[in-house]
Amino acid sequence: MIENFNDFVGKKKVQNNRGYEHLYPENLPTIINLLQECIKNKHTHVDRNYSYRSIADYMYNALKMREVTEESLRKIVKRVATANDLEL
Repeated sequence: MIENFNDFVGKKKVQNNRGYEHLYPENLPTIINLLQECIKNKHTHVDRNYSYRSIADYMYNALKMREVTEESLRKIVKRVATANDLEL
């Protein structure tokens, strides 16, 4: 029983921080594309606010990705950006 418990706790610890990425891997390319578009347009459109919050807002309201809250989406976008060297 202890071995099963240790496996459970170990597995949960690894997946805890990246739950969204494991549950919705099909959304990762969308997030990465939006980040790349923001980085590309950030220098040419200085008057616009390209941020993690604006990406999360777009995903939540325009793309209707309502698996998590908008604030959680912002944190997920930041985490994906950091993991893929696409920080704004």
